Amino acid sequence: MTVANEPVAALLVTSNSARWIEATLNSILGQTRQPDAFVVIDDNSTDDTRSIISSVLKGEALVYRATSRAADTTTRIAHNFRQGVRACADHAIAVLGDHDDVWHPDRIAHQTRELSDRPSALMLASDGALIDAIGESKAGSLRDAFPVPDDWNDLAPLDQLRYVLRHSIATGGASALRPAAFADVAIPAGWLHDRWWSLVATVLGGMRIDGEQLIDYRVSGTQEVGLGQGRQRDSKLHRAASAATQAPMVLGKVRDLHAGLQPLTTDPTLARALSWAGLARALR
Repeated sequence: MTVANEPVAALLVTSNSARWIEATLNSILGQTRQPDAFVVIDDNSTDDTRSIISSVLKGEALVYRATSRAADTTTRIAHNFRQGVRACADHAIAVLGDHDDVWHPDRIAHQTRELSDRPSALMLASDGALIDAIGESKAGSLRDAFPVPDDWNDLAPLDQLRYVLRHSIATGGASALRPAAFADVAIPAGWLHDRWWSLVATVLGGMRIDGEQLIDYRVSGTQEVGLGQGRQRDSKLHRAASAATQAPMVLGKVRDLHAGLQPLTTDPTLARALSWAGLARALR
């Protein structure tokens, strides 16, 4: 059986999403390739989010209450998505979504096909158009905000790693992945799920970039993370370390990269790049 014929789950994380969740769900119901399951992790919504989900999906969604108690927003969101991926463990592919975006009709079909055609691919990061809070088009795209070399998919593993260490390359809301590869991978505190998973996939040789625009990504001031909070910052860690007060945070991030990623690779070249000395060279 090919991956294209195996179960695919649509995974959403919600939090007081009543304003937009119906449009998001309807865009998933309008897919040319329907998901085999809807998995929702709801982060303690106090509005009508859960009742809207139940009404639109006629009670068919698997809705779980978020278990993370992290006070830090970044860590909590990452934990919520990891909980969701673990809930999708019986599915070959999980197509990730934010609670306020609109999926283009062929998103699931396209991302499923892309992963099916490339068995070694573990995570696929696609592009998206930008819309504002009321759904009007905005200039630019996700890829404009998170640029990736045009020849990413043909780069040598070490060159991919060097790039992804410095730059965010994937937006979770436009990505799909194989849950089996990520369900048991811990996400260190302070890292977003899409940032960490793209690092993991790169180290494992399975990070693929796709140029298709498959969602309308909503940019609004209510976002806790994402483009609504500004374009990605330069991720060269030595610049963050220019302020003495940032040094402990930077050291912690390097420790996370070394401890969390080096054990995953059997490639001696990548292992050297993920040593303390290798990371210091890559990030200076």
